[in-house]
Amino acid sequence: MALPKGDQYNEAVQNPQISFSDADLKSSEVESDFMGLPKPYSGGFTVTFKLQNARNSWAVRCIIRDISGLKERYQAITDFFSGITSDYFIDAKFLQNGIRVNGAFYPVIKMKWMEGEPLNIYLSNHYMSKDKVQVILNDFSKMVEELERLGIAHGDLQQGNIIVRNGKLCLIDYDGMYLPALKGLSSNELGHPNFQHPGRSAKDFNEKIDRFSAIVIYLSLKAILYKPSLWSKYHNSENLILRSKDISDLASSPVMTDLNAIPEMKPLVERFVGVCHLDFSRIPSLKEFIDGSFVYDKTKVGKIAVKGSQYEVLDGARMASILEHFGERVEVVGYISAYRESKTFNGKPYYFLNFGRYPKQTFTITVWSDGIASLTAAGLSPSSLVNKWVSVVGVITSYSGKPQTVADQASQIQILQNEQEARDRLQLKKAASVPPSRPTSNIPPKGYDKEQKVFEELYKNHPVHNAHPSKPAPKSTPLSTPTQIYNTPNQYSKPSPSYTSGSSKSNNGCIIPIVFAIIGAIIVGGATDGKFWFIGAIVGGIIGGWISSAFR
Repeated sequence: MALPKGDQYNEAVQNPQISFSDADLKSSEVESDFMGLPKPYSGGFTVTFKLQNARNSWAVRCIIRDISGLKERYQAITDFFSGITSDYFIDAKFLQNGIRVNGAFYPVIKMKWMEGEPLNIYLSNHYMSKDKVQVILNDFSKMVEELERLGIAHGDLQQGNIIVRNGKLCLIDYDGMYLPALKGLSSNELGHPNFQHPGRSAKDFNEKIDRFSAIVIYLSLKAILYKPSLWSKYHNSENLILRSKDISDLASSPVMTDLNAIPEMKPLVERFVGVCHLDFSRIPSLKEFIDGSFVYDKTKVGKIAVKGSQYEVLDGARMASILEHFGERVEVVGYISAYRESKTFNGKPYYFLNFGRYPKQTFTITVWSDGIASLTAAGLSPSSLVNKWVSVVGVITSYSGKPQTVADQASQIQILQNEQEARDRLQLKKAASVPPSRPTSNIPPKGYDKEQKVFEELYKNHPVHNAHPSKPAPKSTPLSTPTQIYNTPNQYSKPSPSYTSGSSKSNNGCIIPIVFAIIGAIIVGGATDGKFWFIGAIVGGIIGGWISSAFR
């Protein structure tokens, strides 16, 4: 079955009474962003929207990728949790004819909306509080024990799927969940690589698939408890403190070196290195890991092959490719060449960080007041990111037919060292030779008319800040531009010192024809006693115009 794209769901949820078949959802309103448009959240196979009425709030997961046996999986989840009581899970229901898009019905997953913060956001706000970290560590251990006791597994145990509410944990996103009733199936996802054992494969689908993830999270929480500064040193939006890159080369990993320097952590670090070298089927439970009651080779060393980014890595110059991922969480790599700064209608500051110069930008990182505060806390300002290669992870939305993402946390943006690192992220062996394709044509214009109007109003009468507000570089010093990798000079060439429309060349375009017209009038007029001066002026103007255009 061909499924709608994220932007099509985005338009449909704007009219709940028409689009939904469920009575709760029909009487609800969708959560809107600053521009008054539906705010999408991302899941592995879905784009999620929050809908709310006077009584309750729901997460509506709209499916954008075909999942094998999705209905059967969620039916098993519904049946299983109807027979148990647990504080770590929320109700989930599969609706076969859940949402109408372009006249046809498609399935959705309806879940109670869990108010709270993802684990990493909670820790970003409280990592300096040992008491609060200890509470989370204790509850996490209890949650893992309950999963083991029930003989089930989440399938993608990681920070974004663990919500903290009033100091208590809750799991969301059950697409990859293992239950006894699903025994014999294969995994439909392999989870976030920063939390997964390198040896996990699709055939591994049983009650043990969360064990390595649990060890990674426990080890990270324990480390933060002993040394909170590790959080600010190693956390980015896609990890706690450990990354798959650290697992790939444990001997050279800076974070592993720092962990090993904490006396209380040394035994756990040694065990963790041993676990990383074990076959996936031999990974111990969290309790066995903490007790050290499992067998591993203490002498085994060497690099380990790991997966790359969990998300698809996209070229920030290829606008059409990014738009195809509307509603999905992706990583975009590109060069920030200019920014716009102003205030919202209620007086809060915001920044637009553009890959390319407005209005020809190919991608925009939007930083509202929360993002500015997060960058400030990290010792950065949005404008300090200009003239830098960056990688940004976020959910793709759009305005005026152009892609954007919102950066609420400084950790979503990673500053890359240079163009070569950008190439490496994009896995390019040589400079791209194909220019960005045109924006996708299947984006419904109706859903974006309102958005375009809002952004045009935001941009109106606001100055553009250039990447180079100082004097231009001397002609003898070539500018290093990102066009080597993107081959899109009009979109990515470094901007000139100002965007003002007047320039010496444009003035010459008018002055030269006028001067030649005057000369022609004098010459022809003098030769004909002033009778045909206008013919000389016309001919002179034409000649001057030709000369002017030839030298532009």
